[in-house]
Amino acid sequence: MAAGDLSHRRNYWAYLVLFALSNALVSYAAISLEAKITLILLGIVVPFYVAIRTQALSSSNEKPGYEVNLLESIPTWVLAISLMAAVGLRFYKLKTLFCWPTLDEGWNGILALELSKHWTWRFFYTFGQAPPLPVWTAALLLKLGWPPALCLWFPSAVVSLLTVVMGYWAARQFFSKSFSLVCGGLLAFSYWPLFLGRFCHQGIWLPMWVCGVFFLWGRYLKSNGETSQRIWAIFIGLGMGLGSFTFTPWMGIAGIFLLSVLWSTRAQLDKDRLQIGLLLLGLVVGLLPFLLAVRQEGYGQHILSLSPWGGWFHGLDFFTNFFKYFAVLVWGAFEKDPAYTPIWGGFLNPLLGAFFFVGCLELVAHWRSGVVRWVTAAFFLFLLPGALSPNLETFRVAQVLPLLLFITAIGIHTFFGSIPVARRVASLFLVMILVGAFDFSSMAAPYRNPEIQPENFGRPLKSLEHYRAYQALEKAQEEKGPGAILASFDTNAFNDPTLPFMSRVLSSAMRGGIPKWVAVFVNENYEPFLKKRYPAGNWIWVGKGLSLENGGELLGIIPFEALTPEDKEAWIATNWDLQKADLQRFSQSSGRLDKSVEILSNASSYKFDPFLESVYWDKMGAYAYENLDYDSQMKAYQNSLSRGYPTADLYFKMGQLFLVKQQYGEARKAFLKATQAPLDLTPSRTWLDWLDHQPKNTTPNPGH
Repeated sequence: MAAGDLSHRRNYWAYLVLFALSNALVSYAAISLEAKITLILLGIVVPFYVAIRTQALSSSNEKPGYEVNLLESIPTWVLAISLMAAVGLRFYKLKTLFCWPTLDEGWNGILALELSKHWTWRFFYTFGQAPPLPVWTAALLLKLGWPPALCLWFPSAVVSLLTVVMGYWAARQFFSKSFSLVCGGLLAFSYWPLFLGRFCHQGIWLPMWVCGVFFLWGRYLKSNGETSQRIWAIFIGLGMGLGSFTFTPWMGIAGIFLLSVLWSTRAQLDKDRLQIGLLLLGLVVGLLPFLLAVRQEGYGQHILSLSPWGGWFHGLDFFTNFFKYFAVLVWGAFEKDPAYTPIWGGFLNPLLGAFFFVGCLELVAHWRSGVVRWVTAAFFLFLLPGALSPNLETFRVAQVLPLLLFITAIGIHTFFGSIPVARRVASLFLVMILVGAFDFSSMAAPYRNPEIQPENFGRPLKSLEHYRAYQALEKAQEEKGPGAILASFDTNAFNDPTLPFMSRVLSSAMRGGIPKWVAVFVNENYEPFLKKRYPAGNWIWVGKGLSLENGGELLGIIPFEALTPEDKEAWIATNWDLQKADLQRFSQSSGRLDKSVEILSNASSYKFDPFLESVYWDKMGAYAYENLDYDSQMKAYQNSLSRGYPTADLYFKMGQLFLVKQQYGEARKAFLKATQAPLDLTPSRTWLDWLDHQPKNTTPNPGH
């Protein structure tokens, strides 16, 4: 049998077609969950079982597909076009394709902005105690004067591109050239790697790190001579330790790698025990920044809260969570509010999903191989951080991406072995280009016109209101000149700081000029009060048309001269106080907000201005809620209503709090007050009707 000939391979064409059709229906058809489960069973599980039962294991002398080289040579033009396409897909409309940052990116951006002003070597950020790389890279670019959007997304695009390079060379240490090219092609053109390149998130670094450890492992195994082996032992330990700079799941993955490396080289290490010491030395050196940060900053609270030991876990949760995380790889999100998942379908399109299942059949056929057994075990172990967490957030399992594409590459490589040699390059090139075009189009589709499908634009945690406000601010700057943007009056800003971060380049404060206008971003129910006070202002309901419980947000653009000197001083000072409190909240590692409350407690500029009184006390109520201090929250709402503008939104929040405290008569009064406000865009009337129809002694359900 000639080298590179895989014509003897099992005939999987019928299975490929069946898998692809089933994947397409499960991914894109508007059918019930029960119907999707039935399709998975009949179209995937049963045929897969039949294939296993009817296909024999490979013979001991039969090479796995990943060891066979199917391509004698590749034309330079193919490599050049592929490289340009891989680069182009990552940098095309980098500032505008995804339109607006997510909540997590807003946190990273605000922290990077502060770091660019006052650099520290802090390691953990936010209450999630996330590692520093996205914050550090964005801060460096901000310091160089780059626009906010590029500061967030340029490093991610570079990391995504480097993952392609690292993935190819990692595969090349173990497998044939043609198989490595298929792995590199999937990293270059498939959905998940392209998707990762568009987010400023710690999780984007995980696949590149995993590929890097594979590369070092391969170099270590291939090294000759005692000195070379010892050098690579240090490097592989160092590489595993540097995983601490990536994202939370790194620790378990590094442990799997460490045990695997020690087991796979146990005979070699027995002959030279110094190699073990050097490997562990490299590991400690790589971990040193992390260990110092743990000592100085503390660590583990957030992980514990999300782990099964945090109190949320039940026995069957593991199996349902594991299925959800596997399903999102090939079919889509089987959860109501997922984070960082495709809008339609899974990370593998239906065809690649079919190749994945064919690749799984090949794993079964070559089960005697140590590589196959390791990949199978590692695939499931790499999904554990997701299965052991309470919701679907795919960055928790980003480390499985190289293994997912490895198995998919096995399926593709198997089929290309049956194609005549002269057509293989053109066929593989065509498949990769089609995959890139389809997956990039699927990724970009939800953001081409956010107004058509706002619910898709808003996943995950991406605010169309903030994006609309930014567009209005850009227009105001073009028409009226620079302005002062006071974006911290939004009482939800401590959750979503994207507008303050992105609009910093529009604010006259950045250039030290005198503003022509002042913009405020606040709840829409304030409009009657502010419009009466500043009739010359332009009032834009940016939450219009969205299904929002409190009516959404209002952007007010007021001529600068319309504000009195006292207004200007008090508004700017209060906005700064609120911003400082929010920044403290983003920066801290614990869940308590006592320091943020302390910052606001020392503020005084808000006093005697009814608008600022309302906003200030509403913010205090939000912090009290996060601290589970409901008495302080109630007091804050009472102050907000008695000293400031009695908006429907404030009365509605108070009514909800009375329901939690089971004071139903007071809740009824608060909801009634909301309906009597000058503008009521809350569901207070619905709650009143619901309360009126409840039997006596019935405990209302605030989540109803």
